[in-house]
Amino acid sequence: MPRPLTTAALGLLLCAPLAAQDSLAVPKFPILPSPIGLHADVRPNEFLGVEGRKAAWLGQETGQAELWVHPLKVAEDFHLDFRIPDYEEPVRGADVARTVDVRPDVTTITYSHATFTVREHIFVPQHEPGTLILLDVQTIHPLQILVQFKTVMQYAWPAGFGGQNAHWDDADKAFVLSESLARKNAFIGSPWATVASNHPAHDIPEAPNLIVIPVDTARARHEFIPIAIAAGTAPRDSVRAAYLRLITHARELYQQKHAYVTALLDSTTTLVSPDTTVDLALQWAKVNLDEARVCNPDLGCGLVAGWGPSGRGERPGFGWFFGGDAAINSFAMDALGMTDEVGVGLRFLATYQDHRGGANEGKIPHEISQAAAHIPWFTAYPYPYYHVDTTPFWLVALWRYWLATGDRHLVDSLWPNARAAFAWSRTRDTDGDGLMEDGPANMGAIEVGALKESIHEDIYVAAVWIEALRGMQDLARLEGDVPLADSAAAIERIATATLNDRLWRPREGHYAFGILNSGKTNDNLTVWPATAASFHLLDSARAERTLQALARDSISSDWGAHILSTGSPLYDPMHYNNGAVWPFVTGFAAWGQYRYRRPWSAWPLVNAVAQMTFDFSRGRDPELLSGAFYRPLDTAVPQQFFSNAMLVSPLLYGAIGWSPDAPRGRARLAPQLPPDWDTVTVRHLKAGASDVTVGYARAPGRTRLTLRGTGPALGIDLVLAVPAGARDVRLQVDGRDVPTHLTAGYHDQTVTTTVRTGARAHVVTTTWAGGLSVVAPTTRLVPGQTSTGLRVLDFRAEGRGYTLTLEGERGRTYAVNLIGESVRTAGATVAAHTGDRTTLAVPFPAGTGRTTLVVRLAQ
Repeated sequence: MPRPLTTAALGLLLCAPLAAQDSLAVPKFPILPSPIGLHADVRPNEFLGVEGRKAAWLGQETGQAELWVHPLKVAEDFHLDFRIPDYEEPVRGADVARTVDVRPDVTTITYSHATFTVREHIFVPQHEPGTLILLDVQTIHPLQILVQFKTVMQYAWPAGFGGQNAHWDDADKAFVLSESLARKNAFIGSPWATVASNHPAHDIPEAPNLIVIPVDTARARHEFIPIAIAAGTAPRDSVRAAYLRLITHARELYQQKHAYVTALLDSTTTLVSPDTTVDLALQWAKVNLDEARVCNPDLGCGLVAGWGPSGRGERPGFGWFFGGDAAINSFAMDALGMTDEVGVGLRFLATYQDHRGGANEGKIPHEISQAAAHIPWFTAYPYPYYHVDTTPFWLVALWRYWLATGDRHLVDSLWPNARAAFAWSRTRDTDGDGLMEDGPANMGAIEVGALKESIHEDIYVAAVWIEALRGMQDLARLEGDVPLADSAAAIERIATATLNDRLWRPREGHYAFGILNSGKTNDNLTVWPATAASFHLLDSARAERTLQALARDSISSDWGAHILSTGSPLYDPMHYNNGAVWPFVTGFAAWGQYRYRRPWSAWPLVNAVAQMTFDFSRGRDPELLSGAFYRPLDTAVPQQFFSNAMLVSPLLYGAIGWSPDAPRGRARLAPQLPPDWDTVTVRHLKAGASDVTVGYARAPGRTRLTLRGTGPALGIDLVLAVPAGARDVRLQVDGRDVPTHLTAGYHDQTVTTTVRTGARAHVVTTTWAGGLSVVAPTTRLVPGQTSTGLRVLDFRAEGRGYTLTLEGERGRTYAVNLIGESVRTAGATVAAHTGDRTTLAVPFPAGTGRTTLVVRLAQ
């Protein structure tokens, strides 16, 4: 740790004369509120991140931070302290940091003391290689602001260089950080600074760098005090120009960032529902996913996986480029209409596809360090092509991007890459069963732990590969490559049969995790079959049994899905792959439940991921959480983008049921909304240039769907849910009866029709008599809690009644809410009945945690 300055040395520095540069003044301008801003008290040790395309401030709510300008970690332990005449020692900023305001464009920490208030506005301009901090100061006594940091000036992991040095440039009022050849440079300073600590120019100091800013109270009433950080693998003059640009164009840069995030929030898919937590979490998911786009001066622009402090190392969370994460996140971006970012990510990964002619020829990179251009990353390190699933995932991402946008140009330009990726993927099937195989240099679902031992093929990779085969058929036909399309179709048939036959375990009642090298199966119950369910690849009856198993608390805890069942002898709630809860796999679990029309098992998982957006790092979702308690693991990356994505995908593809097919001018809308939601509006559902707004209203025995479209006309195939057991179903479009074809499923019924968007809105009304729906039980999560919530495992109409299978904690009584007909049951009491809503009080005796109720009509 840096050695603190002595009181005597600090006093000498503070006696220096004021020399603020009037030409670099930053007149105060409004810091605008955000409709999704989060205001709260400061919490110690909670992550706070502010990020742009080229730089990041990665710190804590108490104000300490690392300063990054890619690919450089510029400094660490950046923080503010304050000196007032009444105190001998400085007032530590961390001790008086009181509130934090997290907005998409700027984050503000307020330091509150009896004699001063300082608001630290932190923002990273969208396209500048640096960060700007604007201090809004109010004080009743003389005040000095002490800016301290420890010089790092090092490449991101695992690259490195030596010869770092730091010196104070009094002309620019900035520390200049550099190295022996002066090819990598940084400026950290403020035109308000008077003096700074002095260190040998040939070395990195052990003590912190210190910048002293005496506050001119008259100027501070009208001006911000700017602190600018600029850096780059660039000549010093160019970095200095960026440093000055941050200060002289402060207002313009802030307004550009504010306008950008406003447009992002307003032009992409937005939900207005009775669950305001989910609505707000969706908005923050957009912000997070946008922050995944990073422009590296040496590598280009692509999608990183997450952000977090590097601590004593040089790896900023998962702030480097991950192929699998980019693909998974692209599904959510497609759904939101953020397809420009998807295109950037696809091109970036294609640029670094392996074309060296060896065993990895055609493979898409798994991960690329921010410093990859400065080391033999692609030849000397094992990480760039580490995973087997990344390559087929890239193919799925390309296909789904095309379905979302109809962008033929991008598909044409990347088609050679797709062919090469497909050819490599085929080499991973050596036994002819159609599935891609794992291996030591081809990691699949599991990276560490006993679960991956002796795995030949796992169900996660199998699902991704089969989905890629479906996509390649579509893309190959688009490109006129009929032989490739036929080949993909033939492999798909074999692979799907292997998945549904070899991996099905009838005695256990669920799909196995994988096939072992011995030919036997690893029969552990894991969350990974949910990936195949999300892509609708499973036999319906077998999927039903598997999804019931995945809905149990042993997989689906109150805060999300365990990778491995708590009933497995390998389960460890702290283990990365053998028991932790991941929002990423929680999303697949929810999405899979929706694909087989089990919304009461899906919605609690979506709701849980939404809640965690606000319970830990504000506006962010962590990488993974403990399997035993609702809190992130200490090792978890605090801002992980596939966690945000896996709120979006099950919400928009599942609950809202949107599925675009822009090339063919069509889309599918199959909502499975919570039955207690009476009104919902979804804006900016996109399919190419078509933009659709959907309004939903529910009343007893009736739903009303309103569709408005702009842009090119779009044929929308509607699949509308009707409660289990409902009778006399009638469908109207714009007030006219249309033929009603009722399809009965395991759990509900659906009617279908097609409308075409155009100059006027369409109103689609469904009416029925009778029927019953169960409201998905959700838990208001409290950090540190254990999993004790209620689960719906099964619900269906049978004869003149219904069966409802529930799981809960032994010895407790739970409220179960039903909507529809009046009912009674021998296994519970009716606690309340109002209109079409009934609440049952369901007891769970001390000896059992599962019960099946036979629910009869009350008449």
